[in-house]
Amino acid sequence: MSAAQPLTAASAGGSAATTPPAALRSRPASRPAAAASPPVCSLQHCGQQHPRHTAAAAAAVPASASPPASAQQADIGSRFDQSDWDAFLRGYRSQHVEHAYWVEEGMVEGTIPAELEGTLLRNGPGLFEVGGAAIPQPFDGDGMIAMLAFQGGKAFFANRYVRTEGFVKEQAAQRLLYRGAFSVGNPAGAGLYNPFDLSVKGIANTGVVHWGGKLLALYERDLPYELSTPDLKTRGQTLPVPSKAPYFGAHYRILQESDGSRRLVAFNAEEAGQTNRINMFEYDESLKMVQRIEFELPDAAFGFFHDFLVTQNYYIFLENPMSLDLWKVATQYMLGRACIAECIAWDGGRKKTRVHLIPRPGGAAAGGADPAAGRRTFETSPFFSFHHANAFEAAAAGGGGGGAPTKVVIDTVANHDGIDFGANFETGPSYYNDDVGRGTLTRVVLDLQAGTASQHRLMDRACEFPCVAPAVTGRPHRHTYLVGSRFAGAETWGAPQAVCKVSLDPEAGVAQPCGPQAVQQDVYYPGRTCFAQEPIFVPRPGGQAEDDGWVMSLVFDADSQRTSLVILDARQLSAGPVATIKLPHMLPMGLHGSWSGQYLGPAPGQPYPTSTYDVRQGVAPEP
Repeated sequence: MSAAQPLTAASAGGSAATTPPAALRSRPASRPAAAASPPVCSLQHCGQQHPRHTAAAAAAVPASASPPASAQQADIGSRFDQSDWDAFLRGYRSQHVEHAYWVEEGMVEGTIPAELEGTLLRNGPGLFEVGGAAIPQPFDGDGMIAMLAFQGGKAFFANRYVRTEGFVKEQAAQRLLYRGAFSVGNPAGAGLYNPFDLSVKGIANTGVVHWGGKLLALYERDLPYELSTPDLKTRGQTLPVPSKAPYFGAHYRILQESDGSRRLVAFNAEEAGQTNRINMFEYDESLKMVQRIEFELPDAAFGFFHDFLVTQNYYIFLENPMSLDLWKVATQYMLGRACIAECIAWDGGRKKTRVHLIPRPGGAAAGGADPAAGRRTFETSPFFSFHHANAFEAAAAGGGGGGAPTKVVIDTVANHDGIDFGANFETGPSYYNDDVGRGTLTRVVLDLQAGTASQHRLMDRACEFPCVAPAVTGRPHRHTYLVGSRFAGAETWGAPQAVCKVSLDPEAGVAQPCGPQAVQQDVYYPGRTCFAQEPIFVPRPGGQAEDDGWVMSLVFDADSQRTSLVILDARQLSAGPVATIKLPHMLPMGLHGSWSGQYLGPAPGQPYPTSTYDVRQGVAPEP
């Protein structure tokens, strides 16, 4: 597999949170005055298509142990200012050192639950320069896997770069050799700029999953890289796919079947003219492929299919209203002044968001021999979405009732005012003065009988990276976990700083109203200079309730320039962490992670040498 892969609209759709997804350029970051880190607070607010109001009107409702609301609001502030921006940028500094060590007692505040067993896996860009030259955009940074393995109240930590072909070659050359999906011009800085060369570097920096005995690092436009455990060494690209497009998407879904078995459902997407060709793959628990279908979505070449959803009977794809800006291609991209991603433009004034429902083979909706022939498409008012929370089918009697489904419910993070890939880290805090790129949790309800789609905005707080409990994937859910802005209202937003639990009845929008009183929020806010990453729900062994478990999130503290893992009781995030593991170093702001119920660390009680290695000393391919 070549280190470089063709770049198209889908590959440009690297993950985005509440941060501008475009070029990172070096700028000095002044150190802001230290802000007080308050006790955790409970911020309760909900909203659904009601008039905008000030952040002060959406002020915190304090928990009994919290300081007065005025003190909380003073820490939250009225806007995301320059000191916040400077603090945020510190989370995008390279981590050159790979570590492996047992977590010592002195690193833990609180108590790691004794019954917590398994492994938290994280992936994201960790390197933002090569040979002293800045990588133009953080999403183009080389992938670094981190893991925290838990057993018997103990934890083991390791982080390591995926030895992709491109990473190894660039480190050997000590200069940039490949362009990235968001790179402007030719980052190598040598030779003529070839605008017709659409290849991009495979960087394995987006997702990670442990399935069928393989630990796989995922990227949008490449095959997975397998890693060994517990040392995280790269074994190579060991999972081929039987499709014309040699890709395995960065997002997947794990679905529990009616017989209790689990399926890993994955996809890839490739443009063919104005059409988008999608392949769906399903793997059993031994990583044997048990299902594959291919289908085409007409006129959807620039639909940015970064994520998808699955229910018992359907695959679901949301097509974003985007178009190729031919003028920008001709006047900027062809001259090396814009990356190809910046030429994919929001077109919400002319297009609607389309929702494609594809019958899942073997499901009740499949019908004939070709399930793709039964595709149904619904249109709704325009929004842009990178990431979806969950989807489920609702019967006539309501969500989860008996009978054939009459509605499909989709919860997604929707940018109702569009997206701008031209924004960059030089923009400064003024980026948050506009709503472009501002995601909010939104419910879309498809009426299968009427052929219509309705939208319900579930809250005003800007948010991203949603997840639900694994047991309810593709089924009715009550709770969604996200990272969000510290501001609850619609007037103000900022970078992701809070971990949020959003709760509403599955019937909302189906058989019940989905209005302002339908939603409850429970929020953990670690403080003004802290930035939270994607939450991961971990079920408690033997737990029965949907929220009986823990929520884990990595939190970067810009003051100490270190990263901590917070373990929160999912039943009440605002009570604060049951345990905080304070790493003795930082991890850059990552993208996606997952939880494996298997312990992937070294044998407990057995010696395992603490190790550190600086990749600037050189890297080599691993067998």
